[in-house]
Parts: sequence; structure tokens; C-alpha cells
Amino acid sequence: MGSPNPGGCCGMTRRGFLAGAGLGAVLGGGIVAGFSPSFRSWWQEQFGHSPSEPLNSSTGRSREVAKPQYAMPGPFPGRVIEVHHPGSVDTDHAIRPEAVQAMMARGMTELTGADHPQEAWRRFFDPGDVVGIKVNPVGYKRKKDVVGSISSPAVVVEVVEGLKSAGVNARDIIIFERYANEFREAGYDKMMTVRALDGVRWYASGSGFDNGQLRIDGQDTRLHRLNRDNHVVGYDPDVFVHMGFATPGYEDDERCFRSHLSVIVTRMVNKLVTIPVLKDHRSAGVTLALKNLSHGLNNNVARSHIGSIYRLGNERSGPNQCNTFIPTAAGQDPIRQKATLHILDGLIGVYEGGPGCWNPTWGTWHCQSLFFATDPVAMDHVGWDIIDSKRRQEGWQPVAQMGQLLPGNQKDEQFDRRQPEHIILAGTIGLGVFDAHHIDHRRLALAPS
Repeated sequence: MGSPNPGGCCGMTRRGFLAGAGLGAVLGGGIVAGFSPSFRSWWQEQFGHSPSEPLNSSTGRSREVAKPQYAMPGPFPGRVIEVHHPGSVDTDHAIRPEAVQAMMARGMTELTGADHPQEAWRRFFDPGDVVGIKVNPVGYKRKKDVVGSISSPAVVVEVVEGLKSAGVNARDIIIFERYANEFREAGYDKMMTVRALDGVRWYASGSGFDNGQLRIDGQDTRLHRLNRDNHVVGYDPDVFVHMGFATPGYEDDERCFRSHLSVIVTRMVNKLVTIPVLKDHRSAGVTLALKNLSHGLNNNVARSHIGSIYRLGNERSGPNQCNTFIPTAAGQDPIRQKATLHILDGLIGVYEGGPGCWNPTWGTWHCQSLFFATDPVAMDHVGWDIIDSKRRQEGWQPVAQMGQLLPGNQKDEQFDRRQPEHIILAGTIGLGVFDAHHIDHRRLALAPS
């Protein structure tokens, strides 16, 4: 993993600020010039203030791939744009939609080099496209004393607006999640009633979590066939990835060695936008873009992290196969061909206690950043570094040094060890760029209006 960087949402150095010149800005006579006059004029009209110039740039330099073979890692391998807005999250943890709008506009133009946000969205999407937006509701607020961390509705709305600006019909936009019950519990069904989402549809792959996770239709086995959830569409029986391990106790069932891809991905959309969240994870180390693709789009995922197998006496072992499961599942051709854009929601991040937010308030922080990429590996590497940097600030070990078998760790660790190696392995099979020297992480800050 690359060295921890105090920049991004965790701080900034003078050296990092000056490195922003690498984004194309010209430093001369004390004046920083990096935006076209048309963009500056549009920005001033929309938001009432001038856009800030880049804060920092890593040593990597990304180049656009004019005609990429796959949507992932796409036309901008290695490029990750971070847009920070210090006023995007209020003290009561509420997200400010006007700040998100400004962040989205700046991130999309910086990612693509476009002069205008509409031009940036048209870089990826066309009229006639059917676009799926994968949200992540797992960290919804479950109790009064916790802070929720999900794909923010304000971000979802701005993605929809961006797609519509590119000419995508509202009816051709599908917001979706793996489980219908979590979609509703996170409040996304209420989000669907806002005017900006008129005509937009929502679906889920399954009704909810179950231990077997093998029903192809995704419906709740307790429901009568006449009580089917019309928002649940299930998994594709003909599209799956086979791996040589299964959940203990199910080895005699051949289906338990397969993970089927959601029908939403295989049959309903031709492009995907994912909105993962900046969070740590007890098994995968971090849960960012790649895990949102693997575990969020497939069934039979529980076999990737198995808990409570006895080792010695009452000692338990929690095997962890996320390292190979995630890149294998995320690397399926339909995903590689359709996963067009990744927007990581780091407005409220989780540095300890993920993927849900059932831990007390101390496990979350207002990172107040959004990240933009077509390359999920580079994005996850950047997010991993930021989470580890925050953990160090709070006195925690890096995620890769946590686990119930490692000395000095707390007893509530569920698995033998946490592992973020899936990010490295995903890079080795061509899903993106992992090498820190080839990642172009550009950090920009917007001044509060």
C-alpha cells in the first residue's frame, strides 16, 4: 500500500498545495490559472463564488484511453479526483445539497477535462442508454446514538440530474440495491418521491438477507407467490461465477459454489454508476468500489467470510476469503463491460465499525469529500490510504493489522484477520491500477459559499 497521505480529507501540506500545478494550473506572478473562462463564468453563476484551484496532486500522471476495451477501468485508468467541501456536512450530520451540487460539477469536469458538467456527463452517457445506479444503504442509521453512513440521497439526486443532462430519459434510470428491505429501511423509497426523481424506477435483486442466499428469483421464501415484491427481480440463472469453496454445511449442493449476477446488471441496464461509501470493513478491510460490485451485485456472498469455526477448545476461527472472492466476482465480463463511473461518497466516512453504523458516533467522521473515477482499483487504493490515515489519527492500527488471531486486538474482531489484499489482486487481473506511483490522485477543495 502507498504511504499514508495527510492530504485529502485528513489535512493538507504546503508542498501538497503547490503540487496542484501538476493538474494543468499555471503558477505565475502569484496568480493560479487552471479553469477555462466559460467554466469560471458558469460556476460563478451557479454557486455565487469562484471555484478553488487544485490543492495537491500525486506523482502519477494518468492518460485518457480514447477507446477503452472495457468500461472498467475505463478511459481514465489510475485517475482519482477528490473534491473536498468543508461546508458539505452540518454539525448535526445533515448533508447540504447545494454543496454536493458544486462538488459533483467540479469532480466530473476535473475527471474528464470538460469545460462544463453537461459535457462531462455526455462523455460517458448517451440518449437511449439504460443506466443503473448502485447505491449502498448498509450503514443506515439504526439507533439514536449512531451516525448513518450511506450513499447520500443528495449525491443520488445529482447523479440522476447529471444523467438527464446527458439526454438519458428518466424512465431509463434505475436506482437499485441488493436487498429491498435495506433499500426501504435506509429511506431510499421515500427519496424516490422527490420531484427530481420523477419517472426514475427502483429495484432490488433480493428481498433481504438469508443464510442460504440461493433463491434465483430473490423473493422471500416466507411469502406466498401472490405476495411477491414487484421491486425484487432476482438473479440471472445463466450468468454466474464458480469458485471452489462454499459455506460449510452446503458443500453437497452444487449451487453453493456459484454466485449468480443480478438480472439488473445482465438484462436491464447497459451501463452502471456505482455510489459506494468510504468505510472500513471487519472482513474485507475496507468496503469501497470493488466490494460494492462483488457483494452488491451477486448472490451467495456469505461464503466469502465464514465465522465461528472451532479451532482449539472454545477458541473460534473466522476464515476470510474476500481477498479472492471480491476480484473474481467483480471481474465478471458483464460488470467490466458496464461499470462506467464510480462516485465514492466520503461525506460521512467510517474508520472503525463498518460496514454498518451500529457502533457509537466515534467510529465515523465528516470527511466531506466525494471521489470520482472510472478505475475502481485506484479509487479503492486511495480510499484505503485515507481510512488508514484517519485510523492512525484516532489511535487505531491499520486495517490490515486487525483480526482476532493477531496479538493485541480487541476481542470483538469477528474474523481471523481483516484483509484489503483484494484491491491488489484486482489490479493484477486488469480491473485497474494499484501501483501508487501510477495513481493520479488529484485533491481539490471548494471554498464554502
